[in-house]
Amino acid sequence: MSGLKRPKKEKNLINYWKWAFIVLLAIILGSTLFIYKQITTQSEQQKEVIEKTSKLSSYTTIDVQMNRKQLNGTINYYLKKQQKNKNIKYRFFVGSSEAIMVGTTQILGQNVSFSLYTVPKVTTDGNIVLLAKGVSIGSLSAPSSFILNYVKNNYKLNNGITIDAKHDKIKLNLNHFATAKGISIKAKTIDLQNNKFHFTLAIPLK
Repeated sequence: MSGLKRPKKEKNLINYWKWAFIVLLAIILGSTLFIYKQITTQSEQQKEVIEKTSKLSSYTTIDVQMNRKQLNGTINYYLKKQQKNKNIKYRFFVGSSEAIMVGTTQILGQNVSFSLYTVPKVTTDGNIVLLAKGVSIGSLSAPSSFILNYVKNNYKLNNGITIDAKHDKIKLNLNHFATAKGISIKAKTIDLQNNKFHFTLAIPLK
């Protein structure tokens, strides 16, 4: 009789090991899943950082403050580079009460000097409008519309310059003056009397 009971004990022992193995396997799998979930789930701080950085602009802006001397130097450096091999040559001078364009062009085959007196204004979209107040051709005074129409009809200007001779205006669309690297500029303040000139540069982050 005692010999018949031994296999039953061995069977019970095997079942214990079987269930112990299953429990151990479940613990291992559960722990693995828990750890995997923890390392793949973003923390609240990580979510906050990602949310804030995803809303950042693809551009960074830099404020540029200039005085009159710095502005004149910058403008005329740019004009000198742009006027190579052009029939019209001019310089720009920003004074304490007006901005003066002094240049040379050809009228009836003759080189003629001219001076265009303007007052610059900043538009709401960051561009600049030059309000023409008078023109001198040689030593003679002339209507502003005369030289504006002549330049508009006889010379190919930069795409960023728009002449409205009817209203004696020249608009400088600064967004058309972006560099090859995508850097663009907007005017914020032009204060001739107080010698304050404020611009914003937009630089692409790439």
